[in-house]
Amino acid sequence: MTERDDARSRLIEAAMELFAEKGYEGTSVRDLATAAGVNVAAVSYHFGSKDALYTETLRACLAPCAEMRTRMQAHLNLAKQKKGRKAAEDALRGCIRDFLELLVSPAAKHSHLVMREQSEAKPRFEPVIREFFEPVGTILHEVILMLAPGLPQPTVFMTISGIIGQCLHIFKARATYRVLAGVDSHSPEYIEMVSKHMAHFTALGLLGLEREKGTS
Repeated sequence: MTERDDARSRLIEAAMELFAEKGYEGTSVRDLATAAGVNVAAVSYHFGSKDALYTETLRACLAPCAEMRTRMQAHLNLAKQKKGRKAAEDALRGCIRDFLELLVSPAAKHSHLVMREQSEAKPRFEPVIREFFEPVGTILHEVILMLAPGLPQPTVFMTISGIIGQCLHIFKARATYRVLAGVDSHSPEYIEMVSKHMAHFTALGLLGLEREKGTS
């Protein structure tokens, strides 16, 4: 790694920590430079602006999403080849497992920054949503429609949101799972078990909606 690349990487690492701890507005260019051990002018030199460093920092945080998205797409493609509800449920289980495995992996060590930006909901985060989250949502959308063709868009979105919410709870509430359920919610065994449960539960719920629609 060249000296230039090293300075750039250190700025991104510093930005991950400081943006997560103090927020975008609460972090100055001087704060970033000091934490990275570089000159204040280095931010402009390497990134052009604090805004651009912010975007590159989030891209670095979310880089593992690209590999996850590839695996999810493979699950969807296989389900399309096999066809049928079981194939779609298997694809959903695989997508849930991939997401949980990403959340608990060391690669997600800076997920608290992404969580903060999600909750603050500032316009600056919207391009990141389009680049990283929308493609994953599109895959899940197709899987859900394989289980419930014709499901209204708002219901599809709420179904996906429910799945994501459960996954985030499993990730964030590790202590609660240990105390109340006696399990490690980050363990491969639990992730496998809960992925199967969530996929099957969702598939049954969607089947119920389909039947309800048919009798209305």
